[in-house]
Amino acid sequence: MKTYNEIKLAQELIRFPTVKTEDKGIMKFLSRKLAAIGFKCKIIKSKGTGTKPALNLYARFGKSRPHINFLGHTDVVANLNNWKIPPFKAVVRKGYLNGRGSQDMKGGVACWISAASNFIKNNNFKGSISIIISADEETTGYGCPAIIRYLKRKGEKIDFTVVGEPSSSKSVGDEIRIGRRGSMNGIVTIYGKSGHSAFAGSYINPCTALAKVISKLKSLSLDNGTKFMPPSNLEFTKMNVDNLSENVVPQSASAKFNVRFNSKHKSSSLKKKISRIIIAAAKKEKCRTKIEYRVSGEAFFTKPNKEIYMVQKIVKKVTGNLAKLNCRGGTSDSRFLGSIPRLELGLRNTTIHMVDERSPVSDLKKLTKIYYKILENYF
Repeated sequence: MKTYNEIKLAQELIRFPTVKTEDKGIMKFLSRKLAAIGFKCKIIKSKGTGTKPALNLYARFGKSRPHINFLGHTDVVANLNNWKIPPFKAVVRKGYLNGRGSQDMKGGVACWISAASNFIKNNNFKGSISIIISADEETTGYGCPAIIRYLKRKGEKIDFTVVGEPSSSKSVGDEIRIGRRGSMNGIVTIYGKSGHSAFAGSYINPCTALAKVISKLKSLSLDNGTKFMPPSNLEFTKMNVDNLSENVVPQSASAKFNVRFNSKHKSSSLKKKISRIIIAAAKKEKCRTKIEYRVSGEAFFTKPNKEIYMVQKIVKKVTGNLAKLNCRGGTSDSRFLGSIPRLELGLRNTTIHMVDERSPVSDLKKLTKIYYKILENYF
């Protein structure tokens, strides 16, 4: 049976310029690679960033439980100018694999597939290994939900997921994510009454109301945090008054804000709390309001269990690191997994999204060994 070298496979994946949701043939390539080692593959379409649909992949080896899953993505961010080595050339130089996606996260995908190929060749086991690869983790986030809906229709259940996001900081395995904070964006628009600023009492200034709304929300303490997550935080990110005259009070004023919230909250309850404060503050100034919300993801958290402690022990044996369990970072496709127990463990994040992204070859080899040991200990 075939096995795959993680460095060679990572190079092959990096050479597909999969910016945004452009496929460039990568999902068919992965399907061929996985089919050759016994996986049954299904390409699932979702909405793309352009006119073409995004292509996502679900592959499974085995039919029975327990069922361990790997979640990854093939899309990469742009930021492609002024590289020392072309971003999709995938050159190994001076101990580093250079290229867009080497850390985030084609390198991690290659490590899991390499580990799985060797594990399947060397072991007879009862259970299933599956792989979810989305095409839009960096952009729209429709791919992973499309696959989860497919699995629900098929009645397939995942028992545990390893998410290959680059969770490590100073060395491979020094951090393991066991959750992520939720993220919610909001736009508040305050409507007053425009008028000449020389005639006080003839106008209602929405800027004054907006300033008081911002002050109220910034003085709001949402919580004191949890054991693994910091206190929830609301930040205003933009203010706008569409007014070309210095001596005219505008009709409206608006501001954008973002809330990063921990597992003590749901976005629905936060919306109600924030909206009450905004409406009350604006009403005192005799202003009307419009509030819009967009939820990027709810907070989620996997309570440390036997699988998480098992992975922590493996990392210690392979690297010497006692991995810290935390919930740092932004959002990832992990937010779409619902109640599936999971953790995030991948390469370092030292150069992700930057010009000249690269990963030490030794990191990829360590991560492949960790992934192999996870499979070995899981079954």
